[in-house]
Amino acid sequence: MNLRVIGYASAAVLLVGCVQPPLVYENDRLIKKMLCEVGNQPVTVAKRLSFELPDPFRSAPCGTISSGFSYDKKRDEVSVTRSGSFNYGTTQAYASSLYLSVDGYLGGDRRGSVYPREKFIEEYLAYAALPDGPGLPDKVDRVSFKGYQCVRFYEFWKSTPAGIWNDEVKYWCWEQESGLNQPFYLEAGQRLAIGVSGIDLEKTLIMPVFESLKINPLSHSLIADLNSQIRSACALVKSRYDQNLRWGSDYPDKRLTLTRLHYCGYDVPLPDLQAPSR
Repeated sequence: MNLRVIGYASAAVLLVGCVQPPLVYENDRLIKKMLCEVGNQPVTVAKRLSFELPDPFRSAPCGTISSGFSYDKKRDEVSVTRSGSFNYGTTQAYASSLYLSVDGYLGGDRRGSVYPREKFIEEYLAYAALPDGPGLPDKVDRVSFKGYQCVRFYEFWKSTPAGIWNDEVKYWCWEQESGLNQPFYLEAGQRLAIGVSGIDLEKTLIMPVFESLKINPLSHSLIADLNSQIRSACALVKSRYDQNLRWGSDYPDKRLTLTRLHYCGYDVPLPDLQAPSR
């Protein structure tokens, strides 16, 4: 069985009886709120992106396992989920059945933050094809919405032992309104019992976000801070490369590291990534 399927099913499943953190709280990194209480409100907590939640999240019932709404202050990422229960074998489990992530992609160490759009797909596919990578997507497209130039990946998994199937769509999009060069990120997915029909992710989740999406111009100080984070992350990769130390998953010839260093601005040759086809 595909290890990605096993890992995703394991991450999704929360067995009854496990101790849970508080559902609503705020700390230096996260804000957690009850989706049933904020689902009808415009999402304005993020720095880069403002938007309306799609209908399935506006009518979410109050959960007892998950708050349903979270904001990661460092990543500038809003995540929402609706949960359902599943039975397989003698085990009853809870798993996310519908989820959406809208990510401003802040933070200097984000994958692909220094690549131009035309290089992004090639680098991501080479990374995904690694033995310990996330696996190649089932479909790759270049698309445009409201003037945003995007790359779109579609992925599908099924775990027969867990009785769960999952499909997911991911967008990285470039814009010229915030003052940033790196993309923002949208992800929508559903995880359901085998035999249960799902929704059209594009029509029901992705398109409503794009239709309501507003890009916020960022302050000069925030942009300067982010650029400083990117330079620091680049310098760390260069330091480890110079010391012949490993930096994440890569090929023996270090083609992913060299590609990143090239777009970080270092005088290194741009390698041929030779991303395999699916």
